[in-house]
Amino acid sequence: MTERKEELFEDEVRLDSFFRWVWRGKWLIIFLVIVASGAAALMGLRQTDLYTATALVEVGRVWSKPLRDIYITVEIANSSGFIEDVAAKAGVKPGQLGRSVQVAAVESGVPHSLYPILIRVTGKTESADEAVKFAQAVADEIVARHEKLFDEAIAPHLERQHQLEQRLKELGSSPSDRDFAIKLEAELYDAKANNISPVSTAKTHLVEKITASRAARPGIWRGVATAGLIAAVVGVVVACLVGYFRPARSV
Repeated sequence: MTERKEELFEDEVRLDSFFRWVWRGKWLIIFLVIVASGAAALMGLRQTDLYTATALVEVGRVWSKPLRDIYITVEIANSSGFIEDVAAKAGVKPGQLGRSVQVAAVESGVPHSLYPILIRVTGKTESADEAVKFAQAVADEIVARHEKLFDEAIAPHLERQHQLEQRLKELGSSPSDRDFAIKLEAELYDAKANNISPVSTAKTHLVEKITASRAARPGIWRGVATAGLIAAVVGVVVACLVGYFRPARSV
């Protein structure tokens, strides 16, 4: 019982010392809170507006087969080599373009079964025109690189369509030729439908026109409150350390 009372007494002494140290360092704490809050408010007021431009790119396909996996396209578009090529064509520095543009996949589906459907190119700068320019440049490069993939993928299907058309012209009017012609016509119809149908065959393209919008800035007072709270905690810690290591005054 005596030991328990001694522990309670020691806790009260420690708590009393804590409050005494904080009270002695109150001006330091107040000073730190004012400086930190003022600096946060000044930085928030001086923060420039940012503009965001978003380009949505749909990856092309041939006979319902994508030209390239969307995730692979995203990784290539975020690579340093790709950024350097785009920067050279746009007439800007690669570092500036790399900091201002982000490429990501737009996913759909349920949380445990997501799949990519589009490519999102986001440009964010202090200028609306520049944000659109950067997003457009990256999107155009993606489309341009997929042009070759499309031509290579569609070439054998167009060649097969041409062969079928030529073979039909060469057939005669015999019963066997007519039966064979029916089969060729069915195959030719399928080839033409897949070669020109926008559902099964399409080039990589922009989904919508790129426009810029002002990005939402975080609230100034929220930053001020956070900075003030951190400064108060730091001030309390410093005051306690000073009080703990300062020699006690003799009575």
